[in-house]
Amino acid sequence: MNYKNTLFKIICLSFILFQISCKKENNQKNEEATAENVNKPASVQIAQTYQTDEKLSDDEKLEVKSVIHFSAKYNSPAIWNYEKDVTQGALRKLNPLSNGNMVFLMEEGDGKYNFSPFVLILDKNGKEIFKQNIGDKKSKYNFYDPLVQDNSNGGFTLYVKKEIKSVNESAVSDEAKMRSALAKYQIEKITFKNLNSPSTSISRSMEDIFFKTLQEKGFTHLSKSDFSLKNIKNKIWVTGTAAKPNESEIPFIAVLDQNFKLLKFNSYEGYPETDINSISLNPDNTFYIEGVEDTAADGSYYSTYKRFIINENLKLLADKSDSKPYSSFYRGPSAPDVEEEEEDTVSEETTSETETNSNQESEKGNTCHFYSDRVENSYYSIKEKEMNSSEILFEKAKSADSTALWQIRFVFPGNYEVPYINSTKGFKRKNGDFVFSLFIRDESVKSGVLSMAIFVFNKEGRLVSQFQTPAYFGLTDFEMQEVNGKLIAGFISYNADYVNNNWEYPHVFRSISYPLD
Repeated sequence: MNYKNTLFKIICLSFILFQISCKKENNQKNEEATAENVNKPASVQIAQTYQTDEKLSDDEKLEVKSVIHFSAKYNSPAIWNYEKDVTQGALRKLNPLSNGNMVFLMEEGDGKYNFSPFVLILDKNGKEIFKQNIGDKKSKYNFYDPLVQDNSNGGFTLYVKKEIKSVNESAVSDEAKMRSALAKYQIEKITFKNLNSPSTSISRSMEDIFFKTLQEKGFTHLSKSDFSLKNIKNKIWVTGTAAKPNESEIPFIAVLDQNFKLLKFNSYEGYPETDINSISLNPDNTFYIEGVEDTAADGSYYSTYKRFIINENLKLLADKSDSKPYSSFYRGPSAPDVEEEEEDTVSEETTSETETNSNQESEKGNTCHFYSDRVENSYYSIKEKEMNSSEILFEKAKSADSTALWQIRFVFPGNYEVPYINSTKGFKRKNGDFVFSLFIRDESVKSGVLSMAIFVFNKEGRLVSQFQTPAYFGLTDFEMQEVNGKLIAGFISYNADYVNNNWEYPHVFRSISYPLD
């Protein structure tokens, strides 16, 4: 009987210890969550009077027409800030990992414009946990469109395109020229098994991958000689352009496995002079292709959105392209084949008039289409009232006929101007909110200072959050991503310092986190 009592006591004691352990673990988790909430600053609430509705004219059918007179008092504070001094630094890509860490692909110069690539990783609290130089120090790496794949150990694999210096410049035949153009580029696979061991890498030439297939398909040259990489369904998708004899270049798409073996290839003759910008997977396992066709005729240059759908075998299924260009500008007629004496008969009056018209044209405001929403078949754009104006128009419109849905006018204080609308970036959140960034410059400070304003609109077209980075003499390479309900921004800032009769421009890499939820 004693052994039964002893066993019963042991079981009861174990149960009590288990309950205590669970309670301590729960308390610890609750303390961590509470600490995170305490450290997270409260977002600034946007007053209803900040975005004022404007009256529609009789022929307008807008869902939203309003004006926002910008005020910094509505900027929500940052959650955390990170900074690192870099010499001639450059941020090329920000990529979040599934564990919440953020990979920044960067380059740093030596003061003589020789750049070396490196990888920097911050954790979800903005703490640096990893930094490693990569690359062979001989090639030029392109970090603008790399592929980053997670692995199960907190590491990752990086696929990046690189340009090598040793190419055959003396190629004469079409075959030799195409070989040389392909051999100029390689794909390098850099693997970080975990953050405690050095990386390993392997490379393969585009010539080895594509030359035989391109030649069999009748292609003879690649004038652009460039490629883009995309990661879809754990495969490497490569896009580029190539041409057959006496024909325009057309886009092609290829699919490789993770060891660079060519699995599928197709080209698209109905889309001449078109560069593919994005490939996305549809719910029915087809693929949505987006690109831009650039053409010229009678002295004018036209850009038209091209969109089409392909299946898993890369076969064209349907065309969704716009019927009209979204952008066009006139550069004047092509020079005629006439004698020099005839060219000299152009009067000074005509020349002066042409220059005047050109100057007037350059002062007009531009339009930047910076995001396309294929689910809603709409696009977002920024329109300038005039160049470097303090007033811009944020617009959402239908892709089919460019009918405006939203027109939200931003009016900045008189000391501000919007200098670089072509650098505007945006993305759509899963909840339907739309986030976009906008360069603004404060001219009240000597030489002017730049900052990035970031706006969040809900799906009804109402502003719900606003952020603004600190201002600097220079701000470049801005990138932003949503990570676990937070906005992560990264950029390079620099100031101008006059030291020992010389101007110096110290660079700093900065990352800032803002609350989205």
